[in-house]
Amino acid sequence: MGAGVRVCVTGATGYVAGHIVHRLLEKGYTVHATCRDPSNLKAVGHLQRMPNASELLRLFPADLLTPGAFHEAVAGCTYVIHTASPYVIDSQPGQEEEELIKPAVFGTENVLNAVNAAGTVQRVVITASTASVFTDAYERGEGHVFTEADWNVYATPTKFPYFYSKKLAEQRAYEMCKEAGGRWALCSINPGAIWGPPLSSRLDGESINQCLDLMSGVMWPYVAEIAMGMVDVRDVARAHIAAMENPGASGRYLINARSGFLLVDAVRVLRKEHPKQWVPPLIGPRFGAMLFAPMLGLPRDLCAAMLGRCPIIDASKAAEDLGMTPDSYILPESTISEMAAALVAKGMVPSFRMPIIPLVVFSVVLLLALMAVGLGLGLSALGVSRRF
Repeated sequence: MGAGVRVCVTGATGYVAGHIVHRLLEKGYTVHATCRDPSNLKAVGHLQRMPNASELLRLFPADLLTPGAFHEAVAGCTYVIHTASPYVIDSQPGQEEEELIKPAVFGTENVLNAVNAAGTVQRVVITASTASVFTDAYERGEGHVFTEADWNVYATPTKFPYFYSKKLAEQRAYEMCKEAGGRWALCSINPGAIWGPPLSSRLDGESINQCLDLMSGVMWPYVAEIAMGMVDVRDVARAHIAAMENPGASGRYLINARSGFLLVDAVRVLRKEHPKQWVPPLIGPRFGAMLFAPMLGLPRDLCAAMLGRCPIIDASKAAEDLGMTPDSYILPESTISEMAAALVAKGMVPSFRMPIIPLVVFSVVLLLALMAVGLGLGLSALGVSRRF
């Protein structure tokens, strides 16, 4: 299908991009893969070992923030899949503009400027996120059904700046597409939390670090009921390529396997299949979740917004245009199972790491519970009636 057709994939060493490159090579496309340093075998080795890579894969050095860096890679390409983006959820106060917002927007402009300069590109697909759609599942009212028409109204440059940066970058892409006057079409893929087996041993996927923390004791002994609109990384890759190949595809696409999947559901799978790992056995209290939120790479206010709040997402557009029907998604349980198995097989799961903060919180909760029980027994012994 892809014989002789060139596709540029930006950020090719990344978690999602690796799966996209793998599928493209299997289909026979010639892939122009950009990365910071093509000579770094630790970063690009897994790409070079992919099927058909020796004949169809070309690596190009390109930094997201270097003007003109993508012109060579995009030249002669029919399609561009732009996955590269800064990922810093919890930026330093006062540094949001420099760390997140400007890089996200400029990086998008940089790639699309190369698209305009090439003159051969027919279609661009960008990796967006539900972060540009919403922050809090209830921000538009409980029961609101999110669609592609929704844009995040809650995030600001200082409150949830990562979410704000994703929105601005995606909006800027559509502005530039309009300015191009129809020379190329644009689609954006908006998945939730991306989990699933990595193709490399790099730790550049946030969910990879979260899964490792769950398995190595960092979050032991409890985990919170954090909502996860989970999507398998392989389904995300499939959606990108479907949007690229379908000439009728246009605009945004929400990708969603199961909105009601919670972090505790992931933990149940891990505990069952990896009983020797330090997977949390308990569901923790809300205030405990606030304390260990940074270990998930989440600001505490974002963790609060996700506790038990499952977004309702209408992904029917992706089903109709991209073939992403509900029964075609990899089940979240399989995603977790296969991700953990891959991490173990690659030797990426570290030995037990002492979870200081969760352990302290658990100890305090246990102490308070014992004190309450002791007080109750004491009052009973004194014949004092407890009325609440």
